[in-house]
Amino acid sequence: MSIIGTLAILPMIDNPLDGILPDFSIFGLEFTQLWQKILGGLWALAIIAAIIFVIIGVGNMAVATSGSNPAAYKDARTQAMWAGISLGVLAALAVIVGAILSVFG
Repeated sequence: MSIIGTLAILPMIDNPLDGILPDFSIFGLEFTQLWQKILGGLWALAIIAAIIFVIIGVGNMAVATSGSNPAAYKDARTQAMWAGISLGVLAALAVIVGAILSVFG
């Protein structure tokens, strides 16, 4: 028997979360301001860390170019590339989360 056939036999259960939306104001304005400040601060620290990793990766690429070790250059390039991608994702994080919530929310 296939999975689809098995699912057709099972009774459908109502979604207990249907119609319930997250409400961040339930704990009051002070709590909302606090978690927003903490999240904003962590986001800023993550952006700073990504910038530092981009700088380190590009610096390592420059050092590896002058040497004769192609593996070191490849590792530095990979580090710089992933740090750059991370920085881009962090910069667009609000847009990405908003898009996900609008599509699936």
